[in-house]
Amino acid sequence: MRLRRNSGVISGALALCLCCMGVLPACDSSEPESPFKRYLNQLDLALQIPSTAVRFTGTPVPPGPGELQVDIAASSIDSLDLLQVSGCSVQANIGRRATSLGRFAKPSQRLLLELEYLRQAPACIRHLREGNQLTLAASLEAAHRKTQSQLPALIFNATLGSEEYRALWLATPAAGSYPRRDADTVTAALEAINGNVQRWLSGDYRAHNLNLELLLSEIAGGDVGSRLQTWTHRVDWLASAGQRVAQALHTGTGCGNYQAGALAASRVAIANAYFIDVIQPLMAHSQRQYLNLTRPISALETQLRIALPASYRHWITQRTGYVAALSGAGGQHREQLSRILQSCAVEPVPTPEKASRAHTPEIGYTGGRDGTPGLYL
Repeated sequence: MRLRRNSGVISGALALCLCCMGVLPACDSSEPESPFKRYLNQLDLALQIPSTAVRFTGTPVPPGPGELQVDIAASSIDSLDLLQVSGCSVQANIGRRATSLGRFAKPSQRLLLELEYLRQAPACIRHLREGNQLTLAASLEAAHRKTQSQLPALIFNATLGSEEYRALWLATPAAGSYPRRDADTVTAALEAINGNVQRWLSGDYRAHNLNLELLLSEIAGGDVGSRLQTWTHRVDWLASAGQRVAQALHTGTGCGNYQAGALAASRVAIANAYFIDVIQPLMAHSQRQYLNLTRPISALETQLRIALPASYRHWITQRTGYVAALSGAGGQHREQLSRILQSCAVEPVPTPEKASRAHTPEIGYTGGRDGTPGLYL
């Protein structure tokens, strides 16, 4: 009886100790970074490397909308006498250009105005030719051709170069900005814009004012920047872990340099299994979340490639390099772990096709991959 009571006391004390160390998941499972904290704790325990604070990095953001907007020359029809096109539906379009709303229209409204002109001008040109007003018809036709050539830049200004699309990339929404939208809503809006752009560039100039503005507002509520920041911070945790492993490899500390070598090797193996089963799936999840939401953006960039200004092309290059570095972080760390495992004479655990314990939070779990019970170290 006394032995059982003493065993219970010892177990309780051990649990309290591990809880204070942040090893037991039940003590700290609410924070998203808890698995990474546990992983660093296990590496510190295995490698006997002094712990250092994780340094979190910021994420890149595109230039401000004012720096991205493409300069588009005014149309010759902006100063046209309305009486010259009486009887044409395009008369109202030309009239709106002369108002303050037309002259200072935001990029999306300027795009809608030009799409309306492209849609209405052909009928007016035919009408003028039938009335033998050939000079005026030629002027409208030249303006029509010029607007067609400007269309990719007009679309860029209203979409990729707009405030709404830039808001997507902000890790923290600006004060007074659009409310956050769920990923499905934002993805649907991005794909709807892409579908409209494909039609417009193919010569179908139909557009709906309120629909376009609604889609842009939904896009502005997206969280690409937040997803990129989450992924970045997870890579920052891995970088801190990598520094510990690199230091152990450089100094020779770890399995061979202190008395409890067998225990150290076991702890390294446990940390490696935890990395494969828990950390890698979390990293892959962050990558998928980011890529799923940016795929429509990349598709639109491809559609508008001839209109992208140098500042935006630089942003694409910067973003692509940054994401490539994030994508390679997991593989680099896995290689580091393989080296430390070799120094401990421990066989690396092969990466499973589907981690059987991807949701197992316990860092000290040594259960078998076939479901056999394990131990907590």
